[in-house]
Amino acid sequence: MSNKITEKYFGKFDFLHKEKEILREVKIKTGFTAEKEIFRGEVYDKNKVGSMLYKGEWQKKPSVLKIQGLKPEVDEIDIISVFNAQNKNKKVRLPKLFRSSKWSKKRGYGYLLMEFIDAPMIYNSPFANQKEIESFCEFYEIYRTEAVKKPIFERSLDEHSSLVYAVQRVLHWAKIAQKKNTVTIQEIKNIEKFISLAGTHLPSIKMKFMHGHLTSSDIYKISDSEYVLMSNLFWSYRPEYYDTTFHLWNGIKSMRDTNITGKDVIRYIRKWLKEYKKIPLIKKDQDFERKFNIMMAERCLGALLVDLQNQEYKKNKKNHIKHLTIVFRDLFNYFSGKL
Repeated sequence: MSNKITEKYFGKFDFLHKEKEILREVKIKTGFTAEKEIFRGEVYDKNKVGSMLYKGEWQKKPSVLKIQGLKPEVDEIDIISVFNAQNKNKKVRLPKLFRSSKWSKKRGYGYLLMEFIDAPMIYNSPFANQKEIESFCEFYEIYRTEAVKKPIFERSLDEHSSLVYAVQRVLHWAKIAQKKNTVTIQEIKNIEKFISLAGTHLPSIKMKFMHGHLTSSDIYKISDSEYVLMSNLFWSYRPEYYDTTFHLWNGIKSMRDTNITGKDVIRYIRKWLKEYKKIPLIKKDQDFERKFNIMMAERCLGALLVDLQNQEYKKNKKNHIKHLTIVFRDLFNYFSGKL
């Protein structure tokens, strides 16, 4: 069983209507003092909010309060507890949990009161330098082989193969884009191309348990010997090496320099591939690059269908979307062309 967030886009969202009332209630229960909102989990629309994060103080300690409005399939509190119990390498850890309460139907929310991590991210988007790439690769080996020795929870019967997983998601994104009237003829062709490639390549790629939201802003580097992982609601089963592509997709879509071309980004990703292949876990897999390519194609298609239209642009939104569309189409063509 895995948590599904974006899949709930067409469901009911009423968290925003009760936000202030819920925050007041949790503050009374916990003694947390909120200073400012630091994140809201929007699901492709500003009015579809599933969670809120606030920075503040609890018992004179810098703290973060997360209020979970959408019902999770697996509660984040349980995920943190099981992760901590089986983690064999403390170089990778989760935030310390001070107070928490699981999601309940009666209240319509759950909450986690956690330590505030005062440390830099493993790298700042959009691009990592060579040293940061090497640091990420060191982290990746520990996270995949020692921090998670076995799945935190088992797959449920409705969690199918990599093929079904990827195709269902692409069709879901297409449905959202169609509703928003943003789907183009080119993306329809790209959908058809991806589904064809998926039918050939994904049946041989296994679903693996991993952190399903591994962006650079979800990994904090306390020191050269300690990393803290955020967004722990998203541990789940994904196609193998999905987590090697997710942070790249996240960084690329945050680009705001319109002089950077698709070719520039491809050269950057090739640097990552070179370092990835040095990771002991990946070094054993001669088929890694094929798996990486199909996952990058999936990430690029997701960006083109829904992500570029639904992220923040401080100015020149149309120009940035136009530029990033060209970049992601170049990337989609490159990675799909290598399959």
